[in-house]
Amino acid sequence: MKKKLMALVCFLMMTFGFASIALAADQSSLIGFVNVQYVLQNYPGIKDILQQTSDEKVKLQNQYNEQAQNMSDSDKNALSINLSQEYTKFEQSTMAPVQKKIQQAITKVAQNNGIQNVVNSNSMLFGGKDLTDEVVKALQE
Repeated sequence: MKKKLMALVCFLMMTFGFASIALAADQSSLIGFVNVQYVLQNYPGIKDILQQTSDEKVKLQNQYNEQAQNMSDSDKNALSINLSQEYTKFEQSTMAPVQKKIQQAITKVAQNNGIQNVVNSNSMLFGGKDLTDEVVKALQE
């Protein structure tokens, strides 16, 4: 009787062990990852957007060079801060629609794959599903 009970306990432990492994494997598919840098590099029109931000930076640098010629150091510092803030606002307003579209594409692809959590590929050490190519395709549609 003791042997049968022990065999039953071992059988149940093995069954629960296999079930937990299967459940863990199923749970890993609920995590996806995206190489956001790659997605951004392949975003339609990103070269034009980056050129606009670069042009704005050059324009503001030239503006600083022209205005700062006869200024005191404190005035130069204030001008530099002001122009830097202006550039930051320009860059944020230019990139905000891009970031929003990328976020929407990631959400759509994740939902289509039944994935509940998505992280940047830099944060993923093991497992998960790579959604990068699907996100790039979704953005090109």
